[in-house]
Amino acid sequence: MSDFGKSLRLYRILDADTRKGVVVAFDHGSMLGPIPGLGPHRERIGMFLEGGADAVLLSPGMLRACADLLAGRGIGIIVRLDWTNMWRDAELLGFEEGRSCAIGSVEDAVRWGADAVLTYMFIGSTDAAAEAEEVRRSAEVNRDCERFGVVHIIESMARGSRVERPNTKELVALHTRMAGELGADLIKTDFLDRESDTAEMVSTSLVPVLLAGGPKITEASALGVIERSVRAGAAGIVFGRNVFQASDPVGFLREARRAVHGPERGN
Repeated sequence: MSDFGKSLRLYRILDADTRKGVVVAFDHGSMLGPIPGLGPHRERIGMFLEGGADAVLLSPGMLRACADLLAGRGIGIIVRLDWTNMWRDAELLGFEEGRSCAIGSVEDAVRWGADAVLTYMFIGSTDAAAEAEEVRRSAEVNRDCERFGVVHIIESMARGSRVERPNTKELVALHTRMAGELGADLIKTDFLDRESDTAEMVSTSLVPVLLAGGPKITEASALGVIERSVRAGAAGIVFGRNVFQASDPVGFLREARRAVHGPERGN
């Protein structure tokens, strides 16, 4: 990475020694409302700090609400710059095929003190123009990240009515490669069921891949996913519900750190 500003910011997200990261996604409220585990929000942020998270992913509003807790704590700050109605259930006015839009700019994120920004890039809807807009939007953010020296994480995923199984090796390899070709510095995406498939997908990506946690599963299962994925070459995790809905978020994060960074790196 030739831009030293990006390098400095990247290693506030990833551990400089292991070049891997344990990131907590805590931006769910902007798209799903007050789901279990999101509150009290300041108490939860304190847990992420105590558990040793390398970075947190926040909405603009959550960052503003908790900036004083994060200042000077050495934790990387990632701001989500878009919003989607992809995830809401039908009874909460959800859509079979959602759409995304920008909610902030890279310049905003710099003003807010962020080290990185994250944007979605969905493929698989029935509307070809909507898919092209996903690519255009992420590419535009990427050019601005180059200008400001900010790390860009693309959350690439196959979703929509044309997608039968979103986490097949072929689909994940397709959109992660696309995201890298657009200029992403890091990629967040679905984990694969087989370790060998993860290894193959990671090998074809142009940049490090962080695995999303998805729906809540048992803590033992989540740790197994982390161990297999890191063994296969993943650069870490961006987990939300599997952290903040865990029975012991601090304990889970410490175990996740051991799985990602090695047994000596747990708090």
